[in-house]
Amino acid sequence: MKRILLLVLVLLLAACQPQGSAADAAAAQRYLPNIIGYTASSADSIVSAITAAGAGGALTSGNVPLAAAISRADAVYQCLKNTGAVDARVYLESPAQGLVPEAGAVVVINQERFNQNLLGCVASGARAQSVQGVLPEICSDSGTFIQERVSYQYVYVGAGTRLCGFFSQHFSNLKGRS
Repeated sequence: MKRILLLVLVLLLAACQPQGSAADAAAAQRYLPNIIGYTASSADSIVSAITAAGAGGALTSGNVPLAAAISRADAVYQCLKNTGAVDARVYLESPAQGLVPEAGAVVVINQERFNQNLLGCVASGARAQSVQGVLPEICSDSGTFIQERVSYQYVYVGAGTRLCGFFSQHFSNLKGRS
């Protein structure tokens, strides 16, 4: 029975082909602000963001599972970005008006496209970085819950059975309290 369910899951994931383009009218990229006086840098990859943040040593320190997991997450992000489901940009005041320049980041998500492409992108990311016995399994989910008459949306992607269980339980509890 487990093998049949696994086969069905594999077939479903294989059928989830990402849809959409970063260049079309509904792409998230179209809604990132252009701000005069600030240098905007596209958050092109998780790997470059980690490196820019000074934590790139984890990628080159010989920690194969961590480097592979980061690379897998990056493949998922790239897939979502390429479908126009998500984009991010980092802003830095240029030139700085004060001692410390103003800085920030924006992420725009086309929720419909994100939901439509998440499983396909997770599947393509898993295929891109498949290392049997080294990488933990990937999980993902999205949904809504209501707390004190306020509606919230959540999205998670995780790697590892325990962490995925914690995420799932947390949001199940929140839904149960609605």
